[in-house]
Amino acid sequence: MFHKSFVSRIGCILAVAGATLMPGIAKATVADNTQTLIDWDQLASGWTTPKSGDVNSFNVGEGTVDFKFELGSKTKFVAFGGSTTPSISSTLNGSQGNDNKSLHLQIDAEGVGLAKGDNSMTMTTSFKGFSSPLTNVSFMVYDIDISRNSWQDRVIIKGFLGNQVVNPIFSPVLTQNTIQIVNTYTLDGVRGLSDNDNGDQGSLLVSFASAIDGFELVFTDGDGNGTTRNPANHGIGIGDIKYTVATQSVPEPASVLGLLAFGAFGASSVLKRKQHNA
Repeated sequence: MFHKSFVSRIGCILAVAGATLMPGIAKATVADNTQTLIDWDQLASGWTTPKSGDVNSFNVGEGTVDFKFELGSKTKFVAFGGSTTPSISSTLNGSQGNDNKSLHLQIDAEGVGLAKGDNSMTMTTSFKGFSSPLTNVSFMVYDIDISRNSWQDRVIIKGFLGNQVVNPIFSPVLTQNTIQIVNTYTLDGVRGLSDNDNGDQGSLLVSFASAIDGFELVFTDGDGNGTTRNPANHGIGIGDIKYTVATQSVPEPASVLGLLAFGAFGASSVLKRKQHNA
């Protein structure tokens, strides 16, 4: 059987511990908290159309997000819908409607690229100044499809943590889609549908297998329609970029209240003993 003085001392300690933990309950959030890192709608008004080699930087929380655009020597950006791309618009955003914009990339290459090189465009996205690499980074790619005889969308995506490559995870929105997952990093448009601009047959969610501090997206042409001549211009849309903020776990309210209750009992015992001895 515990001595009363021992119980009293333990009670006081637990009372202090419980009181310390209580404020954390008010700040408790779910263990995984998905937040939007880049919201194209919010950036649209201040967007400056970049040229090859330009970097567009945006302050986000404690860090910055840099977008660097590089064109191969035989590739150029072209206008679409009255705006020179890269532009922020609702032109290529799947089924999202006019209130959810995407980054529109429209290219015109002199030949079929197949990979990063002269006939491609590369968008390098870097997360700088954050306290740690970002986890569960994800974004949509819209309108991956093909023309009957003049072009084929090919998108190549790699995540990076320093110099280490992080594999992407490709998740088509619809089972019946226009997208072929060629290999770990490569997507091809394999069917053309008339409603791709306003539907999700060409939409795909990109996420990553582990934390990253940036990713590379190469946009070029495939050769799936049998053509090797000069492709016509074609485009894709890039959706909002999201990530997960890991929050520190907080004790259950019931357990903290138990500490307080036991602590209050111990503190009360000490007070009564002091009053008795007075």
